[in-house]
Amino acid sequence: MTQLTYNEAFDAYHAVFRFLRLHLACDMGTKLPFDTLRILDFYLLFPFRLQAMKFFADDMGWRKISKRYEDCAPYGEMPEDSTVFARMEPFQRAAAASLVHSGYLSAEAWDASEVQFTLEMLPPGFAERCSVVNTQMTDIIEILCQIKSRYPLGGRDGLKDRTGLLEYRYDSV
Repeated sequence: MTQLTYNEAFDAYHAVFRFLRLHLACDMGTKLPFDTLRILDFYLLFPFRLQAMKFFADDMGWRKISKRYEDCAPYGEMPEDSTVFARMEPFQRAAAASLVHSGYLSAEAWDASEVQFTLEMLPPGFAERCSVVNTQMTDIIEILCQIKSRYPLGGRDGLKDRTGLLEYRYDSV
């Protein structure tokens, strides 16, 4: 893929940073499907795109919060969400593989297309940087943590269906 301008969506190192931000904010000590992490990562990077997600009735107020982040939109026109999301996958996979090799993700879980963060401690300066950036987006971070804990990934009305980012019709239920 050739880029004329820099976009964090297509940077594996930035994806590592975002994954670790989500891990520190949402307590991701248990296994979760890699696609769940990918979806959360997408909305962390593009919080204004949460407006298109179909929420539970109790969560409709999240659209208003998401709308406040429209100034984060790239200056140029971007393809539809599912296209950007699909193009991000190789960079997200490279980021996860890098975290496996550095000991921050479990290799066993990764072999099963899941992610499980290990107890390996992050360098204090790095953890502090993640915390600082997370506090600048506390409302979005809280929404993403709620999505992680309350919305299942697959099946009808799962994250795949509600976001339109991945195909859900062939999920085993």
